[in-house]
Amino acid sequence: MFLLNGTLLVLMLSVFMPGCKHEPLVPLGNIDDGGGNGNGGGNGGGNGLSCDPDSIYFQQQILPFLVASCAKSGCHDAASAQDGVILTSYSTVMNTGGVTPYNLGDSDLWEVITETDPDKIMPPPGETPLTQTQINMIAQWINQGAKDLVCDDGLGPCDSTNVSFLNMVKPILQNKCVGCHNNSTASNGFVALSTYAGVQAVAQSGQLVGAITHNANYSAMPPSGPMLSTCELAKIKHWVSEGIQNN
Repeated sequence: MFLLNGTLLVLMLSVFMPGCKHEPLVPLGNIDDGGGNGNGGGNGGGNGLSCDPDSIYFQQQILPFLVASCAKSGCHDAASAQDGVILTSYSTVMNTGGVTPYNLGDSDLWEVITETDPDKIMPPPGETPLTQTQINMIAQWINQGAKDLVCDDGLGPCDSTNVSFLNMVKPILQNKCVGCHNNSTASNGFVALSTYAGVQAVAQSGQLVGAITHNANYSAMPPSGPMLSTCELAKIKHWVSEGIQNN
């Protein structure tokens, strides 16, 4: 065991606080890189089927940001179920989210994320909005039939050796984490993973790799929904090992 100074302890406990229904990370020992007590495999794969870059895969591409941005306490998690809508899995999205396959105009999910009325748009004002890329992805998914497609881990070739923060690490965190860890929640003691400084802090402390590899000494991140894919894990771990550069 080792002693932590007060500032570092506060940082480590505040990085992943329970605002999105998960427990704070409490390190109990050395982290690994996904082996040992951790689980470095990722769970985005599927039965030896190759991923089609022109298709949308719900578990890998849609569910992570719905969970991070919408399935929160007080909103659309199973306990809160605001307006009867739960967005925690494919079945709950299809059963409660008003999704009509092949028909954007008749899909409530599409309507609320593209609303211009601040009283109706989701996520609501004050929360981090979905990016245009995420909105376009939902449109493509619905137009393709809103299917729960499965494919092997990774959407195209995985280059985990030439990793930059801006082009690779930040987009992963934007899609999987920033819905919970953003500038709005930072005022409540969270670290904003939408900024390099916030990501740098948790990467340097070991929190980032420990959490995303589901090391037994940390609370797993994301706390619900699928684990980061093998390729995503490899990219982030390589970026950390290469010095956590703002590149």
